Amino acid sequence: MEPITFTAKKYAFPNEISVDFSLQLVGSLPVHSLTTMPMLPWVVAEVRRLSLQTSKKDPVINQIRLCVSPAFLKCEPDPGKSQQWDPLICSSIFEYKPQQVHKLIHNSHDPSYFACLIKENAASQQSICYVFKADDQTKVPEIISSIRQAGKIARQEEFHSQSEFDDTFAKKFEVLFCGRVTVAHKKAPPALIDECIEKFNHVSCSRKAELDSLAQDSEAVSTLGGFSLTDKFRSVFQPGGNGDQDRKPIRKSFSQPGLRSLAFRKEFQDAGHRSSSSFFGGSFEENDIQSHLISGHNIVQPTDIEENRTMLFTIGQSEVYLISPDTKKIALEKNFKEISFCSQGIRHVDHFGFICRESSENGGFHFVCYVFQCTNEALVDEIMMTLKQAFTVAAVQQTSRVPIQQCEGCPMQCLHKLCERIEGMSSSKTKLELQKHLTTLSNQEQATIFEEVQKIRPRNEQKENELVISFLRCLYEEKQKDHIHIGEGKQVWNLLLSLSISYRNALRKKLHSSSSVPNFLKFLAPVDENNTSDFRNTKRDFESKTHHHDGNSESPLRTRRHSWRQQIFLRVATPQKGCDSPSRYEDYSELGDLPPRSPLEPVCEDGPFGPVIEEKKRTSRELRELWKKAILQQILLLRMEKENQKLQASENDLLNKRLKLDYEEITPCLKDVTSVWEKMLSTPGRSKIKFDMEKMHSAVGQGVPRHHRGEIWKFLAEQYHLKHQFPSSKQQPKDIPYKELLKQLTSHQHAILIDLGRTFPTHPYFSAQLGAGQLSLYNILKAYSLLDQEVGYCQGLSFVAGVLLLHMSEEDAFKMLKFLMFDMGLRKQYRPDMIILQIQMYQLSRLLHDYHRDLYSHLEEHEIGPSLYAAPWFLTMFASQFPLGFVARVFDMIFLQGSEVIFKVALSLLGSHKPLILQHENLETIVDFIKNTLPNLGLVQMEKTINQVFEMDISKQLQAYEVEYHVLQDELIDSSPLSDNQRMDKLEKTNSSLRKQNLDLLEELQIANGKIQNLEATIEMLMANENKLKQTALALELERSALLQTVEELQKKAAELGNGDPGLGKPELIEDN
Repeated sequence: MEPITFTAKKYAFPNEISVDFSLQLVGSLPVHSLTTMPMLPWVVAEVRRLSLQTSKKDPVINQIRLCVSPAFLKCEPDPGKSQQWDPLICSSIFEYKPQQVHKLIHNSHDPSYFACLIKENAASQQSICYVFKADDQTKVPEIISSIRQAGKIARQEEFHSQSEFDDTFAKKFEVLFCGRVTVAHKKAPPALIDECIEKFNHVSCSRKAELDSLAQDSEAVSTLGGFSLTDKFRSVFQPGGNGDQDRKPIRKSFSQPGLRSLAFRKEFQDAGHRSSSSFFGGSFEENDIQSHLISGHNIVQPTDIEENRTMLFTIGQSEVYLISPDTKKIALEKNFKEISFCSQGIRHVDHFGFICRESSENGGFHFVCYVFQCTNEALVDEIMMTLKQAFTVAAVQQTSRVPIQQCEGCPMQCLHKLCERIEGMSSSKTKLELQKHLTTLSNQEQATIFEEVQKIRPRNEQKENELVISFLRCLYEEKQKDHIHIGEGKQVWNLLLSLSISYRNALRKKLHSSSSVPNFLKFLAPVDENNTSDFRNTKRDFESKTHHHDGNSESPLRTRRHSWRQQIFLRVATPQKGCDSPSRYEDYSELGDLPPRSPLEPVCEDGPFGPVIEEKKRTSRELRELWKKAILQQILLLRMEKENQKLQASENDLLNKRLKLDYEEITPCLKDVTSVWEKMLSTPGRSKIKFDMEKMHSAVGQGVPRHHRGEIWKFLAEQYHLKHQFPSSKQQPKDIPYKELLKQLTSHQHAILIDLGRTFPTHPYFSAQLGAGQLSLYNILKAYSLLDQEVGYCQGLSFVAGVLLLHMSEEDAFKMLKFLMFDMGLRKQYRPDMIILQIQMYQLSRLLHDYHRDLYSHLEEHEIGPSLYAAPWFLTMFASQFPLGFVARVFDMIFLQGSEVIFKVALSLLGSHKPLILQHENLETIVDFIKNTLPNLGLVQMEKTINQVFEMDISKQLQAYEVEYHVLQDELIDSSPLSDNQRMDKLEKTNSSLRKQNLDLLEELQIANGKIQNLEATIEMLMANENKLKQTALALELERSALLQTVEELQKKAAELGNGDPGLGKPELIEDN
């Protein structure tokens, strides 16, 4: 039998909404990748100049259509409204990803022009600048905003895809997260993993002892003796504190399930350091990390054995991920650069771990060892080999990449500084500055630039400046190619950096302390001492402040140069009237680096906005009222936050359900049928009430509402259990809770993980690699493989579980899978020997032979057996090849009628398409038609097939064909001329097969005997009830006869009394009259 294979189709990106703009393409110019924002206006001017020269020779307007979407940024020729766009004539001018656009500029002098700088690829040092012109200049901000928004969405999707592990190299392993230990060095001896495990066990035992002691005396603290390491490994872990600190209780980490840990730590005053490891989705709370991962101190954190500690250990191209299938989130993310040591246990060979570096808030770092457990030693060996290969490949790729370097001596950096200096200057001042700069060049370079400029003969100074900048750019780009970067020493870096910071701090203190300094200087923002960002900015600030210090102290801002944009901002942003809040700029740390106020504004001695008004001191009553108000507002905010969380959770559930049920319904369910189902589902105590089977058959035949389908399947399973009091199989599974199964490791993890990507690859719920859908599916398949050790996992089960998961919760889907496998008897076809599947293939052939003889003969003529096309139908319940709406209807009938529905559907499909199959005359076309064309039948044909299935009854034929298969198998063994060894082997196989069949028959016999005994007991009980009723009826008859006799005697006595004294009756008659 051929393996089941499926082709994955990439699901459409949800944000691929394209917006088109009609523009004119002025031109483009290739530039160096180190081109900065101050250089761009000169590049745009050069592009416009070149465009004007071209238009004089060939006056053609390049009308284009710019298509902007999160998937692409495409520029196509726009033929106009009169002509129809022809892709053969009008090819695309360029097409890039929106995240490749790293600079956008809008010309303030001519608002109809804008430009974008695009990096062609990461490896190349080449960029290209495109300049556009809009007919309506008011649309330019919208265009720029659209491009930026598309790039933002594309980058988010790129990051999301990386977090979803869209990586062909990524390998996934299921591990048990044991815990982590803070160590002193990045390298460790081989026995580190064993030492960690011993420490984990000791901490867990100490935790139990502490809980026992706390139960007896709340003030007593359990001592953790015998916790030290051996002398050989004492240097690996951080040294402990004094004796008093060694006797501290263990605290429990309030983290998410799967990473909830017991932490043994030493209490220190400095407990505010935080780990920088990426724990997403609340896997570790920040306060928990602060208290646990203390830099430089010994911490042992075993995970809580009561929680689900199983994780998916994923090895990517450059990172290691730890994913929790329980929470469906990333629990740990480590780059290869952070990992310094990997090791396998010596005594505990099924354990492994790695040491990685984690930084703290104070700027330091510490080393943490993470320890994991696998199912066996072979899996650990495979993980270690995969890690070694991944590290090797990452190292090769890292060395092959040549990052773009830049130093203070770079020619492009020199051009950047020049463009910064002349930004906002007038043409004459710019010309003077350029002349000064040209003197720094060699004589030959100066002469070349002068000759080139004179050849063109610019009309004015602005054109001359543009030409000089253009030639300087070309010159510096050529120099940049051969430039060797100057490596500045670390000591010089730190010295200049510390001098710059200390000078700025001293200047700030002087400004805030001196009353003679103008008040507007006090608005300079304080310097962040920990900010060690770009050295070029620091050096530039240092130079400007040095220049500022050397200037006139009376007007210190006269020597500070502002660009024309900053000057406009200062004039507009500086308030001219008194502000309502005098303390508007008191909190400098929140405002950041504010520009100083305009020197044109008059300076007041009392304050920047006039005399400072002293705040009136509040009374205790007012403070108490404020506290009450604040507390009430906080309570209200907390309530609103809880309600918002509930609403968000409800909205997420609805969106998730809508995403799951994203398929086309085959049989539309009418309102009357929906009301019938809702009435049955809402019946109180429905799990103990037997409903009429005819009514349920009629309801299923008329349709099942999609949003109630999962609940209806559970209802049909309840009715099956009520109808069959005894289980249909003797080998019922152990009643192990689903959550307990998830805590264990499965040996079938590789097969399950491989099939996750093949299961409904185009459905949005399962399309994301290791997303919520795939992780839930993994949990179900893993739990079943642990529950049913004989079957474990078989290819095709993922589709059955996937269909169930789309209609109900994860735990309910597992219960229904267990119902189908054990109660409906589907597990037999997934056994390793596949004997039942062979019997099913024979039964399908016999059905074709009896119902569609010509089709059977046609298939046999071309030697096409059912195993070539029907095996996936049985193993996946048609889910691997047919639309989900059709598969859902098949599942409706399976829950109602059992596994024979698969035969009915297969027979109906082949029979209804018999004329089309008979038209094909070779094996390839017939099999291709059945596999690919047949599943794409229309809605009408699907509904017709479902209606035919409800009318068919083939249960007796299936039983007869099964017996026939066994008889033919016995005859084949007896009649085949084989050697003694072959005959012996075949007899042994037959014997084992017969034993299994005998066991199955014995199970059925025992079930039948149980049913007979149950029926006999029922008959005896009914007979006893009948005897009791007969005796009761006889007693009632005797009582009736006795009562009748008593009535007669009373009547006689009454008659005698009336005849013996006639005078007594007359007065009564008179009175009555």
